[in-house]
Amino acid sequence: MKHLFTKTAFRIVTTTSLMLAIAITTNNLADAAEFNFNWKGDTGYSAKGSFNYDTTTAPSVISEAGLGATKNLQSLSISFFDPLNTFINSLTPVVSGVSNYSYLRFNFDSTKEQIFGPFDVGKDNSLPDDTWLNNNLALIDENFSNQVLAKEFHLIKRDAAGTEQILDLSNNSVQVSKVPEGSIIIGLLAVCSLGFTLKQKKISSFERNRSRNVFGSTNNY
Repeated sequence: MKHLFTKTAFRIVTTTSLMLAIAITTNNLADAAEFNFNWKGDTGYSAKGSFNYDTTTAPSVISEAGLGATKNLQSLSISFFDPLNTFINSLTPVVSGVSNYSYLRFNFDSTKEQIFGPFDVGKDNSLPDDTWLNNNLALIDENFSNQVLAKEFHLIKRDAAGTEQILDLSNNSVQVSKVPEGSIIIGLLAVCSLGFTLKQKKISSFERNRSRNVFGSTNNY
């Protein structure tokens, strides 16, 4: 009887915790917007990333540049891949509302859900393995007009010797897609459901073992 009460209490606590977690997540989602973005070069190299910001404070046009505290972006990450989709590098130029990339250039129109203007996302500290994706508008904005290339966008990587290598070029723009709010809640439900299932299996296993021990003890008399 005592174990039945414990099991029932566990179910109530688990259900309550799940509902509370969903409520908190839903409330946070109401104030946050998250987007994925991607770019592909003419020879097959690609870049994929994501960013998010607080919709309660952000204007319709978000513009970020340089190091330090950002005006609106909360996070910005990017990963690079070769033509065979083999991973090259992954970087987070903006973490918790702070930019660690001195050449950062990022402009986003939330009304049109489009990235526009100067774009420079990655890492460039003159160290091996630095990788970045930028466009000619960013080079002009950064006073590097002499480095403007024939194609608008450039994926660049610094090799072990410290030399810049142009991995790919393209006039393809950076494409943006909004992350559905419900997908985060579904993920939360899946994690909580898995935890609940594992706990239930543990309880069921305990009950079976307890039953065997009880009947085994009875048979000894």
